[in-house]
Amino acid sequence: MNSKTVFALTLLGAWGWSCQTPATYDSPLDDSAQRTAVQELAVQPRTTGTAPDETAQQWSPADGIHQLLLRAETESPQVRAAFHRWESARARISQATAMPDPWLSLGGYVQSVETANGPMDGKIGITQRIPWPGKLETAGDRFAALAEAQRMEIENARLKVRKRFLRDWTERLYLEQAKAITAEQVELLQQVEDVSLSLYQASRASQADVLSAQVERFKMSDRLDTLKQREAPLEANLQASLGMQMSGSASWHDLAALDEAQLPGEEQLHALLLESAPQLLAIQARLDAAAKSRALADLDGMPDFSVGADWTWIGEGNPVNPDSGDDAISVSIAVELPLHRGRTDGAREQAFAETRSLIEVREQLRWQLLAELQTALSKHQDGWRRVHLFEQDLLPKAEMTYQTAMTAYQSGEAGFQGMLDAARVVLDFRLSIARAKADAALAYADLNGILPIALLPAEELNQ
Repeated sequence: MNSKTVFALTLLGAWGWSCQTPATYDSPLDDSAQRTAVQELAVQPRTTGTAPDETAQQWSPADGIHQLLLRAETESPQVRAAFHRWESARARISQATAMPDPWLSLGGYVQSVETANGPMDGKIGITQRIPWPGKLETAGDRFAALAEAQRMEIENARLKVRKRFLRDWTERLYLEQAKAITAEQVELLQQVEDVSLSLYQASRASQADVLSAQVERFKMSDRLDTLKQREAPLEANLQASLGMQMSGSASWHDLAALDEAQLPGEEQLHALLLESAPQLLAIQARLDAAAKSRALADLDGMPDFSVGADWTWIGEGNPVNPDSGDDAISVSIAVELPLHRGRTDGAREQAFAETRSLIEVREQLRWQLLAELQTALSKHQDGWRRVHLFEQDLLPKAEMTYQTAMTAYQSGEAGFQGMLDAARVVLDFRLSIARAKADAALAYADLNGILPIALLPAEELNQ
């Protein structure tokens, strides 16, 4: 085998080795990232535009809360944006684990250099830098940990969308119930007005009673109009969560709020929160990345290597010399001298500081999440306590009081104001029941936005 063949093989081997990129990266976090819950996302590019497409797919409340909630968690622009950020973070793993590109050099001589074999006309060479063993793997592990942290941000975005959707859904259902109760109250006040008018015509009531009934009815009609004005903002919020338009023929009638459900024990919820909250898991992944940064800083203090080969063209020299004109091949190896330690020391201190910061953030976040969980649990329990109180005790007594006051007013045994006050109490109690159910449902939405599992009752999910 002559020298040219040897050099050609050396050149091809160095080029192939330097250009190879690992087909798969065995990271402890990469597999879990591949199994992300956002695999349901349809990552087809969306048509860009300045406004939502009115002809696109629409939704209706009749689709059911489970289907709409699933759609919100997968089609929300907020979740999709987090998903694409995770894809971007995952793509950095292969960049970090790739070998550096080789250098190919070509040189000539301004003044020919004579050798025993002849003049040196020019040379071509290739040089490949080889990082210290473990550097590329550690860098890949670091970016895999950062990608896992970003994957947890997807789950956090899903929880936020879930919470926002359930809260808006609850408020919209409460609005529908409040409208129905207020409309019934308007009809009731119309009946009171008719009764007072008939008594006034019979000279058994004063004109002030009729005017008071009319004023009260107008006030209630104004409250009903105010409730109707709140429909559009709430529906716009739901459209924002779903990322699509609501059908123009959508109806909210005959839709009930979530029923009271049996929640897991408080200790069980605390353990689930601390073990599986995506915010805490994201911080843990960043702590893993900081540990890899410290290891990478230590490895940066180790020398890198360079290997190379040069092929020098030799011109024709002394014809008596049998090696005249034979090209020359040289190989070289270089070792980096990491004498300046400021960069590695600074990177190590940065990683330590980042670790300490993340530990403090994790501790604060734990207490904050536990506080939010406790607040939601208390509001949920208090909401249903109020529901039971008003439904079982206060409202039946208020309705009996109103019927008694109305009978007494018609017979002239009681005044108009006492009867009107009794009607107001009935309305307040009915609205208080609807509001208490809504408050309990809002607390339920907060729990679904904190915990990494859905707490919706099975019967609601099967609707």
